Amino acid sequence: MASRVSAFCAALMLPCLLQACNGGFGERVRENVHQSIAAGSAPTVRVDNIAGSVRIDGWSKPFVDVQATKYGYDDRELRSIAIDVGRQGDEVAIATRYSGGVHGGGVRYRISVPSDASLRVSNVAGAVDLAGVRGDLDVDTQAGEITADAGIVGGNRSIDLRATTGAITLSIAPGSNARVVAESTVGDFSSDVAGISQERRNIVGSRGGGTVGSGSARISLATTTGAIALREK
Repeated sequence: MASRVSAFCAALMLPCLLQACNGGFGERVRENVHQSIAAGSAPTVRVDNIAGSVRIDGWSKPFVDVQATKYGYDDRELRSIAIDVGRQGDEVAIATRYSGGVHGGGVRYRISVPSDASLRVSNVAGAVDLAGVRGDLDVDTQAGEITADAGIVGGNRSIDLRATTGAITLSIAPGSNARVVAESTVGDFSSDVAGISQERRNIVGSRGGGTVGSGSARISLATTTGAIALREK
C-alpha cells in the first residue's frame, strides 16, 4: 500500500516538476545553440538529456540537425551547461553535460534526423515527442510524458517506450504488424487498435496487449505511474 501511495503522490507532483524542467520556473536567461552533422541515411541517433523537453522529427536529408535552447536562472547556470554532438561510425550522439558542480537549468531540444534513423533517447526530467521516424525507437524518461507517432510498424522493428512517472501515447498507422505488451503499475491502459486487449491490474494498475496483423514487429510500453494509450492513426 505504501508504494501505491508514493506513486500516487509522485503523479500529483509531476505537472510542477515538468514545468520546472521545461523552464516554467526561474528561466531568466537563455541561449540558442545550433549544430548540424552528416549522418547517412539510416543512423542510430542517441540523445541523453537531464532536464528539458526533447522533440525529434524525421526528414529526408542525410543530416542530423540540432536546435537547442539552454536556459537557467543566471549566466553561471548557462555556462555550466554544454551540448556535445558527435559521430562515431553509424551513431550520432547528442548529450547534455554539466560542469563546475552546477546542476541548475536545462536544455530544450528540437532535432531533425533522417527518417530511417533509429532512436535511443534518455531524458531524466522532461517530455519526449517523436514523429516521422521509421527505425527502432527506444525511449526512457524518469519524469516526463512520451508521445510518439511511429507510422506503419512492421518487419523486425522494435519500439520500447518506458516512463517512471508520466503518460505514454503511441500512434501507429493502419496496416501495422506487431506484438504489443503494455503495463502501468498505477494508471490506465487504453487502445482503439483491433486485436489489443485491456484489463485492470491490482485495482490501480492496468495491462494489455495482443497481436496486430502478423505480429512481426515488437511494441513494449511501460509506466510506473501514468496512463498508456495506443492509437491507430
